[in-house]
Amino acid sequence: MNRFLDNPVLLKEFRGRMRGGKAFILLTIYLVLLSGMVGIVLLSFTLTEQASYGYGSSGISEYIGKVLFWVVAGSELMMVCFIAPALTAGAISSEHERQTYDLLRTTLLSAKSLVFGKFTSAVSFLILLLIVGFPLQSLAYLLGGVAIEEVLIAFLILVVTVLLFSAIGLFVSSFTKHNLVATVVSYVIANLIVFGVPAFAYTALIFIAGTSLSMPTLTTMQETLVTILLIIAAWVFVAINPIAAAIGTEVMLITEQSAIYASIPLPNSWSFPLISPWIGYVLFYLLVSLVLIFFSIRFVKRVDK
Repeated sequence: MNRFLDNPVLLKEFRGRMRGGKAFILLTIYLVLLSGMVGIVLLSFTLTEQASYGYGSSGISEYIGKVLFWVVAGSELMMVCFIAPALTAGAISSEHERQTYDLLRTTLLSAKSLVFGKFTSAVSFLILLLIVGFPLQSLAYLLGGVAIEEVLIAFLILVVTVLLFSAIGLFVSSFTKHNLVATVVSYVIANLIVFGVPAFAYTALIFIAGTSLSMPTLTTMQETLVTILLIIAAWVFVAINPIAAAIGTEVMLITEQSAIYASIPLPNSWSFPLISPWIGYVLFYLLVSLVLIFFSIRFVKRVDK
């Protein structure tokens, strides 16, 4: 633990980020916007005819809790998508632009310490933003309709997304010397993961639905194999997108009452076991984040010719 805290880059980033008023202003604006959206949701339900029965009704109370939960979780995901790349995209490239990179590399500071210091400082601040939003999620939990495992899974997905987008920004920053280029590329990759994957999956679904109409009649075994392949392909697309993984997990919780696995019926009356998408999302992007950090260290270690 002492070795971790003795990282000079980490201490410098922590002090630089929290010393001024920018961090506290950002936290205040973030909480005000998040609280404002929660207030709008509560006010809209209060003004509707259904909410006139009062929050004592368990049905409407659970529905409001579910809506609040998704509003808060979705807002936090958008926050991560737009802030995480900005915090790490210029981590290394900005050192090149300020002409301080060569000085850093001539010190006893290792490439691993430099990369982990930049990465940890950005991740810590983003997780702080997620933690301060926890009371609003607990409000949804108190209203009902949201189980404790849903709150924990949503928080885990958000933390892994923080790690992923921070690692992407750091990776891009490690091999480019221009801060603007690193920022743009990081934002493009992050938005492709969040918004591009669903668009591609929707296009592929339309294409498959169109081609299936012209397919010849299949036997039961062939239809079963095709169904299994489609289930696996759909699961992969769901598991690599944070929004789809959260929705898919929610569907499993509602239909199967399980956050771990589900059984998908097949044409031959069999069932195909499938693990919950959030597990695939967490494992896959944790691995991707580790790989990106590894290559970031390799790029920082390289000798510029």
